[in-house]
Amino acid sequence: MIILKNEIVKVSDRINITDKNQIDEFSRKNRIFIKDHATGKDIFGSDPLHNKVVLAGSTYNAQRICPVIKPKIWTPTYNTDLVLDNSVNEPYTGEGGRPGEYVFLIAVGKNGSGPDLSQKKLVKYASRIEPEDLVPFKYVPVANDITVAQRAKYFGRKKGDARIAYNFKTWEGTPEYKQQFLDGTPIDENIYSSERAKKEEVESFIQYYFKITTDDCRDWFRYTTSMADARISQISLLTAWKKTINGFDYFQDIRPYTVLNLTTELLIDEDKAFDIIYQVLP
Repeated sequence: MIILKNEIVKVSDRINITDKNQIDEFSRKNRIFIKDHATGKDIFGSDPLHNKVVLAGSTYNAQRICPVIKPKIWTPTYNTDLVLDNSVNEPYTGEGGRPGEYVFLIAVGKNGSGPDLSQKKLVKYASRIEPEDLVPFKYVPVANDITVAQRAKYFGRKKGDARIAYNFKTWEGTPEYKQQFLDGTPIDENIYSSERAKKEEVESFIQYYFKITTDDCRDWFRYTTSMADARISQISLLTAWKKTINGFDYFQDIRPYTVLNLTTELLIDEDKAFDIIYQVLP
């Protein structure tokens, strides 16, 4: 909306597209594929799932698109609300967001579906997986902590009197930045003179790989309620920055970037594991 000499001029950009494939392309969102690790089959059907960039994630994006922006409010962090181990309070007043703050982690939760487990709730923009709904990836005895190697994979550590919870997990391998035609053929620096590009659309996205193994997410249910309750129905990408303390990395200012609600996936089968392919549009 532009205001000129007390007159209000409404400006609306519209794209007139008749080809269905182009409509799908221009309306696309982040895509998530969740596969059964043993069979490779898509758990929720062959069509990709689509998440929602939530309030905290939009603030993160805004600071990087326009670095002079300084948010008037800061949403709460999981560090504060969960009282995570070795959380620090280092206010940042610079421009463009805190250096080293990226999408590093994934969280899962248990409140994405309604009383009917086959129905999923709508994701509200001003929302997150609430702390009480998080399902820790690891929940181990204090006397038998996870290994040093595992501590490079599991984060959000909270030590209790008897057990230690690791609430979050990072990616497998290294995320990839893909620039390609819609059939997966990579593009190159000659894209603007490409005859194919004049006829076909291209796309760009960051591809993350996450895993929920047969050893993940079960112990919390075993020792708090029962395996009959073991389930997940939410997935969230999280932004954070890391600080090394006593030889271990601890992520700070952990906030949700996206939230995806699912129909409930039961974890009673202890051989069930998931491969998650997360394609995030920059």
